[in-house]
Amino acid sequence: MDSENTTTEKNWKHSLLYLIFIISILHLTNQTNFSRKLILGNETVRIKKNPELPLRFRSDGTFKILQVADMHYGNGITRCRDVLASEFEFCSDLNTTQFLKRVIEKESPDFLAFTGDNIFGSSSPDAAESMFKAFGPAMESGLPWAAILGNHDQESTLNREELMTLISLMDYSVSQINPSADSLTDSATGRMISKIDGFGNYNLRVYGAPGSMLANNSVLNLFFLDSGDRVVYQGIRTYGWIKDSQLQWLRHVSRELQVTH
Repeated sequence: MDSENTTTEKNWKHSLLYLIFIISILHLTNQTNFSRKLILGNETVRIKKNPELPLRFRSDGTFKILQVADMHYGNGITRCRDVLASEFEFCSDLNTTQFLKRVIEKESPDFLAFTGDNIFGSSSPDAAESMFKAFGPAMESGLPWAAILGNHDQESTLNREELMTLISLMDYSVSQINPSADSLTDSATGRMISKIDGFGNYNLRVYGAPGSMLANNSVLNLFFLDSGDRVVYQGIRTYGWIKDSQLQWLRHVSRELQVTH
């Protein structure tokens, strides 16, 4: 009997110590921002900050999108083009950064959409560094944002798949490399849609205002499609285009949404 009591007492003490340990970890998480960092060896690894989801309309029925295209960001000191000679010495990528910050602050959008040529490959010796600087204002804003690629983004040190992977892992980004396997399956036939060309083909749902009848339904669907980079067509070097496989996927998702709503 004494042996059983001793065992029970030990188990109880172990449970209490474990509970205290968990509470301490939770306290540490809140006090030191531990939840955003991990230590692996001697390296500090940051965990992605996620936006408040799902995307949804405001109570007044509005959903403001700020679209940004063709930033052509270089290395942070790349000079501007098509400006007055008197402005050339003082105009660089940093003007784009400051302008974007002011527009975000002025417009207070619900969502930011970057639609290609985010960086200019030939002026970006380090594609990842340029991407982080180009999307810096978006990440600092804490707003949800998404991006696709243009024909110049991959001209630096990362290919298109690597770029979209990087973008999808940035703070507050809701970008996707490509659709999930579920969205490639036709519910009517059970067949898989063929592989989609490019990287950065995805759909984002925007739900109704909180507390409304449409709060649990997507009211707006934002389709992002990879328009490609450069190709040779009939012996002529030109820009890419949206392929049939991408349109097939778009039509499939559109039909599915109409059936379920």
